[in-house]
Amino acid sequence: MRHKPCKKCGSRDKIIIKRKSPAPYNKIYTTIRCRPCNTKFNDKDVIADWQQNNKEHIREYQRNYYKDKYKERNGVNAKRLRERQIYTHDRKEIKEFYRNCPKGSHVDHIIPLNGKIVSGLHTITNLQYLTQVENLKKSNRYE
Repeated sequence: MRHKPCKKCGSRDKIIIKRKSPAPYNKIYTTIRCRPCNTKFNDKDVIADWQQNNKEHIREYQRNYYKDKYKERNGVNAKRLRERQIYTHDRKEIKEFYRNCPKGSHVDHIIPLNGKIVSGLHTITNLQYLTQVENLKKSNRYE
């Protein structure tokens, strides 16, 4: 059987690798690189150097790859950020409220910021101290 030449150096000595997937899917396949080129390609220092020298290429690839992938998620995050907007007259009071939180307690929103039924605001009137156990039991509910 005649092998295709290596994509890197043109050699016809192909490496055969057993796929590391669970049985019954173990399959044998050939790579597009010969043994020496495949070893070089898997060297972590070579990969790190390539990434260091090609930052712009990687950044451009990532921008194109992720361009439309997370539109919905980003919309949800934007909504969450709008809900957590701190009003300027409350800023100092909220910081002081967090600083005065007793040990073993959490600062909790009485009406959750992103609740299923109702959503509250990040204001001083919507904050309370709860013990860790109570806060974890309450979770994202309005009681």
